[in-house]
Formats: sequence, C-alpha cells, structure tokens
Amino acid sequence: MSVTGTGTQADPYIVDTWADFVTAVGSNQAFVEVDTSTVNTWDFPKIVEGGLTTGVAWNATSVNGNGLTIKGLYGSNIQYFFMGSPTTSRKYIYNINFLDFNKSSDISYWFNKAEYFTFGNCQFSGVVDGGYFVNRVTTSSSASAKTIFSTGVLGGTAHGCSFALQLENGAKFCNSDYVTVQHGNMNFICDEPTITEALELYESKITGDFPFLSFTNSGGGQNVIDADISAIGTWSNANGVTLVNTEKLASGLSVPTGFTGVTSAQMLDVDALAAVGFTAYPEEDPEGGEGE
Repeated sequence: MSVTGTGTQADPYIVDTWADFVTAVGSNQAFVEVDTSTVNTWDFPKIVEGGLTTGVAWNATSVNGNGLTIKGLYGSNIQYFFMGSPTTSRKYIYNINFLDFNKSSDISYWFNKAEYFTFGNCQFSGVVDGGYFVNRVTTSSSASAKTIFSTGVLGGTAHGCSFALQLENGAKFCNSDYVTVQHGNMNFICDEPTITEALELYESKITGDFPFLSFTNSGGGQNVIDADISAIGTWSNANGVTLVNTEKLASGLSVPTGFTGVTSAQMLDVDALAAVGFTAYPEEDPEGGEGE
C-alpha cells in the first residue's frame, strides 16, 4: 500500500511500510498514522539491508504508531538514527516501540535535536554505545523546549514510556536537564558509572544498574530507585520523595541527602511508605474491589 491521506489532522497520512514511514515523518507539520492491521512488527535488518546509511528526518507534528514495533534498528557511519526539526512547534510520537536497536559507537545520537518532542506510550530497548540516547541542542530552558517522555499524549492517562537500555563506554541517557520522564520505567545495564546525568523524573522508577555516578533529579512527585548502586558522586533531589532501596547500595555507601532510604520489604508495605511521605495505592482486584 502506498501512502494515503493528505497529512492533515483530519486526514492523516496512512502508511504501512518503512519506506513510506520515512517519507511521511519527514513531511513538515504532517499528521501520520501507521496501519498495523496486517503487520505490526517491522524487522529492520530484513527490510533495510546493511542498516541506515543516512539518518531519518523527523518533521511530522504527530505520529501515531498504533502499536507498531520497529525491531533491530541499526546503521553505521552516521550521526544519528533520527533528527527532529529545530522548531518551536511541539511534536508528538506515541504508540510506537523501538526494540533491540544498536546505536553503535560511530553513531552519536539515537535521536538528535529532540527538543519540543513528546513521546507517549513508547518502549525503547537496545544498546547505546557512547554518545547520547537523546540529544537536545537548544539553549532554551523553557518548558516548551523540553524533550518529554510523558502521559499527556494520551489524554493524561498513565501511559508513560519504558526503557531497557544497555549503556556502554560512557553513554548518557541525555545531554541536558530538560528531559522530562513522567510515569516512566527505566531499566539500565551499564559499565562502571562515571558520568553525570540530570533528569526531571515524575512518578517514575529506575531498576537494573544505576548508571550515573553523579545524579540530579530536578523533577518531583514520587519516584523510586530500585537499582544496584555501585558508586555515588554528587546526588540531589529537588522536590518530592525519591526512594532508594538500601539493600542495593554497595558496601560502604549511604543514602544521599535529599533521598529516602527504604528496604525491599518497606517498598511493599503501604504503612512503611506512608511513614516516609510516599503514598501507595492498593491495586484493585479483577472484580473491581480493593486488593488486599
């Protein structure tokens, strides 16, 4: 199927192949939807032999993947996989998964010029070898210029993004403190932490290896660090309550000022969490009653 639609909000481009997807998302101010009624996973190595040799321009205003998975994205000798247009109009990417990608050391960014982009209900997994997962290049500190992994794309419901990233050779999640993660699940595998990272976390969780030696959370709300922490440099937590699992601190380390230490058992104890100012809500059972 070739591209259908006119690219407006009322009549978006409809695509079902990688080639048409690249064309559509490169169109300025376009609205794009992926038709996943027949195929909902694109196996990248099979559809692009040799991987990307040119980065993909991402200029569309809105891209709804409708549950699309792009699996195994890779390339070589290019600066980025995707590059957003450096404009002040916010762009939205949602309901799309980028799984098992390999950002090798000769690719600087997974997403370059990511300011003004909001990702919602997306999953990311793969290798980030050096460089950045997300690169934001503007110097503006305004909220409108932040890269956001959010819930707002889907009408405010709690459909954030999830990340399972292997960070190698000093790779960073982002290059500025203007990246916001709301209702996110972040799982990392990393080398010995040596880098400094700043994020805005809201109602988010970090598991796996904690990849940052020095860490600033300039967000708020309730956050959880349930990751193995092997080293601590300078940490700060601006607002809200950010829990740290004390059982996952390496020997000799203590919970940094501004963070709240709890045990694994306390993380599952509503009363223990309430005692440190963290509100937990019991899950509802399948019949609609409250969980025990």
